Amino acid sequence: MSPRLHHVNIVVKPGETDEICRFYEHVLGLRRTAKPEHGTSPGGAWFDIDDSTQVHISERADAVMHDDMHFALVLDDFEATLARLAETGAEWKEQPDLFGGRRGSTRDPLGNRIELLETTRRGR
Repeated sequence: MSPRLHHVNIVVKPGETDEICRFYEHVLGLRRTAKPEHGTSPGGAWFDIDDSTQVHISERADAVMHDDMHFALVLDDFEATLARLAETGAEWKEQPDLFGGRRGSTRDPLGNRIELLETTRRGR
């Protein structure tokens, strides 16, 4: 079996989870899922991207961000997501095609960069 991505973890400062969760759920369309009570730190949230991949939000007092840190999502509803970004005033930066379709990046309300890719044969 080939390796596959299980989850990406975004670190935020304590108390910032609610602000970021609205964006991931309502703008990007991720499904919030139950976070285990045992074996995880307090605060934060988990989201399903699909049946086997997740985004985890973890609260840490020493959270830091680098401008180039990011993860990428392939979107079946690329245009609808761009419309939701525009409706909420989120930034959108179009980027050159690398994978056979439109591509660009946005930032969540706390400044984390998220690359968005249009679904294509190569961009799946």
